Amino acid sequence: MNEIKKYLIIENILYILLTIPIIFLLANNYPYLLIIAVILAIIIGLIFFLNKKIIINEAKYPLILIIITYFYFILSYFSTGQTIANFFSYKFLRYDGNFFFCYILFFVFAIPFIDYFKELKLYFKIIFITFSLFAIFGIIEYFLGFTKIMIHNDGTTAGNMFTALNFAHNATGSVYSVVSLFALIFFLNEPEKKLKFIYSILLVICLVGLFLTKSRGSYVGFAVGALYLFWMNYRSIKKFLITVAIFLVPVSILIFVTKTYNRFLELFQVTGTVSVRFNLWKKALYLFSKSPIFGVGYGRFNDIESFNYNRIKGYPGIFSLYTDQNYFFNSSHAHNSYLQFLAETGIVGLGLLILFWILCYRIVYKAYNFSNNIYYKRIYLCALASIIALFALSFTENYMSSTTIMICISMIISLSLGLYWQEKKNI
Repeated sequence: MNEIKKYLIIENILYILLTIPIIFLLANNYPYLLIIAVILAIIIGLIFFLNKKIIINEAKYPLILIIITYFYFILSYFSTGQTIANFFSYKFLRYDGNFFFCYILFFVFAIPFIDYFKELKLYFKIIFITFSLFAIFGIIEYFLGFTKIMIHNDGTTAGNMFTALNFAHNATGSVYSVVSLFALIFFLNEPEKKLKFIYSILLVICLVGLFLTKSRGSYVGFAVGALYLFWMNYRSIKKFLITVAIFLVPVSILIFVTKTYNRFLELFQVTGTVSVRFNLWKKALYLFSKSPIFGVGYGRFNDIESFNYNRIKGYPGIFSLYTDQNYFFNSSHAHNSYLQFLAETGIVGLGLLILFWILCYRIVYKAYNFSNNIYYKRIYLCALASIIALFALSFTENYMSSTTIMICISMIISLSLGLYWQEKKNI
């Protein structure tokens, strides 16, 4: 009996350690916390992989694609004369090269050493508790006018913004848009009245947190994801339109209460940060035009300015690279994942990444149609909605390389693939 208790204690600790990265998604002002949490997960996964030496079949082809993408990006990086020292530097991996870090959990959860259902239940429990507590803290600060911990003002027209313990409000907004979609799914698909009420409260709290981030791109990401969910839930134009109309009522009230309506109106104005984005998009398109197939080199977007455009060498319009030995590691990017990857890695790089996401979507969609378990279908729908939201979000920021949202999404997708494998195995 004592041996069983010890085993259960060790198992519970293992599951908690694997879920810890979720806790630190809203604390990138202290990046080492998330880094340590992810490294712990990698070590655990590596130990079990060396023991079992197998991966789940459902993750096989996505993993092959992401490995090919890794190698292609690494080749693109070194082809422009960038150094090995820079590649392994903290600044590169946090900024220009964070793509390599935030997709790593796809590998960890492809190893069948856990009960995926149990891990997913813990995942949602922790993510709802963590994001609700942060949002409540932020709401209190926001309405009390206290701007030192969760609320910040960067001097723009946005005013006070809920950032949690993250550096930027966009990072917080993006992940709140996805977690709000999770809460919406659990609310819509919960048959028990008591739990439905609890999920409705969670949804309201997360939506208020989302609105207070003042992140317009995140609003769009949530809206696109919500429309997708309503369609998947009802599959009827009439029911879809009625549901959207009904949902807009409480959402409009929340927008009015949080006084964030100006940010929604700014979605239709080409001023401020929107005009800055247009300039960055023009730069990305120009670089893409110089080397459309392979790009000018992974990690090079920040290194190139208008004054050194003439240093892009090769065959303009076909194949060109930027090979100067000047490097700038910062959070600047094209503010659009599609244009960022087109500029740096060309059609090949973006094509590989899009293909990876489409493949993940197709497998999870197949799992959604395969399952007869209500809770499992809920999980698969969360994974599907997160991919849809990511595609929408990526038009406004380089979210396909953003650690905060990608750790959240990489976990739900890879765990969903594992759940599908486990469900088929148990039939």
